Amino acid sequence: MKQRSPKGPKGEQRARALLEQTASASGEAFFPALVRGLAQALGTRFASVDMLRGEDDAECLALWDGKRVIRGARYRLSDSPCAVTASEGFCTVADGVGKKYPHAALLAQLGVRGYVGVAVRAADGRLLGVLSAMHDGPLPASARDRELLQSSSNRASVELEQMRSAAALEASEALTRGILESMRDAILVVRSNGSVAFHNGAACELFQTDAQRLSNASVSELLPELERAASELGDGDAAETYRRRANLELAAKLQSGETLHVAVTIGVFQLAGEELRTVVLRNIERRRREEQRLRGYARALERANSDLERARRKAERAAAAKTEFLANMSHEIRTPMTAILGFTDILLEDGGVSGAERFEALRTIRRNGAYLLEILNDILDFSKIEANRLEIEHLPCSPGRIVNDVAELFRPRANEKNIGLRTSLDERVPDKLLSDPVRLRQILLNLIGNAVKFTSTGQVEIALRFDSLDQTLEIDVTDTGIGIEPDVLAQIFEPFRQGDSSMTRRFGGTGLGLAITKRLVERLGGAITATSEPGAGSTFRVRLPAESVDGTAADAADADTPSTAGFRAALRELRAHGRILVVEDGPDNQRVIRHVLERAGYEVTVAENGLIGVELALAAADEGKPFAVVLMDVQMPVLDGYAATRQLRDQGYSAPIIALTAHALPSERQRCIEAGCDAFATKPLERIALLETIARHTQKATES
Repeated sequence: MKQRSPKGPKGEQRARALLEQTASASGEAFFPALVRGLAQALGTRFASVDMLRGEDDAECLALWDGKRVIRGARYRLSDSPCAVTASEGFCTVADGVGKKYPHAALLAQLGVRGYVGVAVRAADGRLLGVLSAMHDGPLPASARDRELLQSSSNRASVELEQMRSAAALEASEALTRGILESMRDAILVVRSNGSVAFHNGAACELFQTDAQRLSNASVSELLPELERAASELGDGDAAETYRRRANLELAAKLQSGETLHVAVTIGVFQLAGEELRTVVLRNIERRRREEQRLRGYARALERANSDLERARRKAERAAAAKTEFLANMSHEIRTPMTAILGFTDILLEDGGVSGAERFEALRTIRRNGAYLLEILNDILDFSKIEANRLEIEHLPCSPGRIVNDVAELFRPRANEKNIGLRTSLDERVPDKLLSDPVRLRQILLNLIGNAVKFTSTGQVEIALRFDSLDQTLEIDVTDTGIGIEPDVLAQIFEPFRQGDSSMTRRFGGTGLGLAITKRLVERLGGAITATSEPGAGSTFRVRLPAESVDGTAADAADADTPSTAGFRAALRELRAHGRILVVEDGPDNQRVIRHVLERAGYEVTVAENGLIGVELALAAADEGKPFAVVLMDVQMPVLDGYAATRQLRDQGYSAPIIALTAHALPSERQRCIEAGCDAFATKPLERIALLETIARHTQKATES
C-alpha cells in the first residue's frame, strides 16, 4: 500500500473535514466528535482522548473503536505508549505496540499495532491528557500528520480546560451551598430592590414556608421593620448600617401571619458589579420566653408551692391507702394463719382431743389454708393482668354446667347463712358456646362469692340469657345484700376497693376480686356493669361475646372444668394401680404426695433430686419394670426437673412425666412441655385433679 504524505492538499482536506465535524460540538459532545473525525482524518481505525486523573492514572473520555464511541475506561499511563506521549509531547510506534507494551490490556483487546499520540496541555503548560490515534495494522503514513494532531490537541485542551473549570466551579458552588445549608442560622441574600436572591434551608424552616414562596418574597414582607431599624442605626442612612454589619432584634412575619422574634445580623458585598445585602437570622423566641418566665418567677414559685402542697396531701392519702391495704392484708393473712397454727398445736397435743374435735380442727385448717391460697391467687392474678401476661383461650364449653358447678361450690356457705342460692337458665342459651371456660368460671367465682359474702338475708340469683343475633351471653348475679352507696359504686371496680374500711374489716378480702373480674371480662371482649340500692341489694351484669357451636365441634373438644363430684365419680371408674416415681426434694411435700398416692392404691418410690430420679427411672426401665408415671418437681438441687426430664427423653425414656411446680403462669406450663413433660400440676396440690391426671396418663400408657 502506498503511503500518503501528510503534507499537501490531502492533509489540508483532512484538517478541514475534521474541523467541520467538531466545529458545532462543545462540552462532553465534543470529544466523541473529535475522536471519530480524527480517526477518519488520519486513516486509522481507532482514536481516543484521555484525561489525566492522577500521576499514573488516566481516564478515557472518548474512544472510537471503528463502530462506536466508548467512555470511561481507566488505565495506567506507564503500561502504554501514552506515558512517552505525556513526557515527550509526541510519540510514534509504527508497528508492534503489543510487544513493546505487554501490560496495556485495552490495546491488546483492540488488537492495536500502530500508535501515534500527542500530549494535551493547557496554556500554562500543565499536562491535561493525551490525544491518540491507533491502528490494527502498521501505522499508515496519513496518521503521521503531526500538525493535524497538534491542532486537534489544542482544541481538546480548550474543551478540557472548560470542563475542568466547570467542574471546579460546580464543586465550589456545591461546597458553598453545602456550608450554607448546614448552618442552623437562617441566611438571606437580598438584591438592591429588596427581593430575595438566595436563601438556605434554615430560612424556610424559620419562616415556615417553602423554597419557591421564599424566593418570590421581598425582605419587607419577611422583616417589615428591618429598613426602618437600619435607617435609625445609620442616622437616616440604611446603607451605612449594612456596611457596618449591624446587629438588630426584630419581629419576623411567618407565612401563617404570626410573628417570631429573631436576632438579625446585616451586611453587604459586591458580586458582578451588583451590591447584595446579607441578612442572617437566629430564632430568639425561646430566649424571650425564658426572660418572660424569669420575670414571672415569683408567681410561678407561688403556684409551685401550691402544687407541692396538693401533691403532699395526695401523697399522704396514697401512703394512708397503702398503709390501710397492708394492714388489711396483714389482718387477712394473720387471721387464717392464727387458726391454722392454733389448731395445728391442738392436734400436736398428746391427748384431750376427741375424734370429732380432731376432724373439726382439720376441717378448719383446710378451710383457712384454702382462704390463704385464694388471697395469694387474687394478688397474682391481678399482677398477671396488669403485666398483660394473662392468656385467653376460645374453647367449646357449657355455660349452664359451669354456672351450676360454681353455684354448688357456694351452696354450703349459703346454707350456713340460711340464704337462697338459685340459678335461672334461659331456654335460648345453647348447650355449648365458644369462650374461655377457665376465665368464665373465675368471673362467676368472684361475682357469686361476693354476692353470698355480702348477703345476710334473702337470696342470691344467677340468671343466664343468650342473644342469638349478636352472639352474646348475658349473666346477671343479683343479691338482696347490703348494697353499695352511689359514691362507692363508681369506684367498685378499682383495685383494693371494697366499699370502705369498715366493710373490709367486717367482710374480709383483698379488694381485688372485682378489679380482676372487670379486666377478665374486658380481655374476653365483653363489659360488666353494676347497679345497687343501699340496704336492698346489688346486680352485676356481664355481657360476653360467645359464639354458639354445634354438637360435633363441642364433642371434639369439651373444655369445661368438671366439678369435684364429677372428678370423684370419674376416679372411681379408673382403677388405681402401678408404680409411681416421685422426684421431690421437700420432705414435707414427699410425705403429702406419698400419702395421697398410696391411699389411691399406687406403689410409690421417692427420689430427693433430679439426678437420683433419672437413675431410678432408667434402672426400672432396664429391669423391665418401668414406673407408670414420673412426678417431677421442677426446682430441685443437684439437677432440676427441666434438665432431668430432658435427660430422660434424650435417653429414650417414653413413660409419662408430669411436672410439679409452684409456678402457675402459662409460660411455665409451656416451658415444662418443651422440656418433655406430658402434663402439668401446680402446688398446692389439688388432690382430685392430680389423681385424675395420673389416672388418665396411666390409662393412656396401658392402652398404648
